Amino acid sequence: MPTPFVWFDNMTAQQQDTTRFLQAMFGWQPRRVETMTFLNEGGVDAPFAAICDELEGITGWVPYFEVDDLGAATARARENGAHVIVEDVKGPAGDASFIRDPGGSPMALWKRGSSM
Repeated sequence: MPTPFVWFDNMTAQQQDTTRFLQAMFGWQPRRVETMTFLNEGGVDAPFAAICDELEGITGWVPYFEVDDLGAATARARENGAHVIVEDVKGPAGDASFIRDPGGSPMALWKRGSSM
């Protein structure tokens, strides 16, 4: 099975400072899109991550894991001890549920949208 990691968000109240830092450190190219900043590697058109506002107290890097069935994956996470922070958030590329694993680490369970 290929890795389920498909995206990363850096959730912060300091988007501009974080963008400048990541650009200076790694040379990532920022592109502002509505309320978030997409990050691209130099010479690559497709973004791999975004900097966006905090969500329900989540800050820092949040990995997105692609799932086939968002509702079932969210239920399975809950059954296995995860805390569901917010579920079924509609996004431009798909829908996500944000959870914390039993150790407290945030992550997103993501279902690709039909337009992708």
